[in-house]
Amino acid sequence: MEKNRTTAEFFAQGYRVSGTFYVVTRPLADEVHDPTTDYVPLHDAYVSPIMNPSRISAYYRDALFDKNNLDFVLTVDQRDGLRRDQRFGLGRYSFKIFLTVPFFEVQGELRLVTPKLDSRVYLSSEAGTFITLLNVTARSTFNPDVQYEGGVAMVSRLRVSFFGERVE
Repeated sequence: MEKNRTTAEFFAQGYRVSGTFYVVTRPLADEVHDPTTDYVPLHDAYVSPIMNPSRISAYYRDALFDKNNLDFVLTVDQRDGLRRDQRFGLGRYSFKIFLTVPFFEVQGELRLVTPKLDSRVYLSSEAGTFITLLNVTARSTFNPDVQYEGGVAMVSRLRVSFFGERVE
């Protein structure tokens, strides 16, 4: 991946947008987590329905993605999905998480500084606007054969309808 750009998958309202974010002043994760901006600028954005991801519905050279409607963002490379502060340390305790957002079930690893996960406390006061999960698999709820994998998912906390710790 080029140093000044990040390619990611954006999911919302039954669509996937594959696009490029140009890193000018800050990484993609910092842009997504920034509460003072509502949009993420994308370049070379390809739109496809999640049920038929190989069908390109539209292409846009330049586009804006509204973070208020975002279900989750998936990056291939972990470095592209971590905020600057997360790159220096994520927490030493790992929890396997299963959560649902519209059209998807998402599984991944949540890293915390505390040895115990209290889901209620985490979601109500610790998570922030977006939850960062590592080593992610997102599977369509309507067609389990449609799945996406990535190094990091930034999941909108407001879109989560179910959040649970997987115990294996």
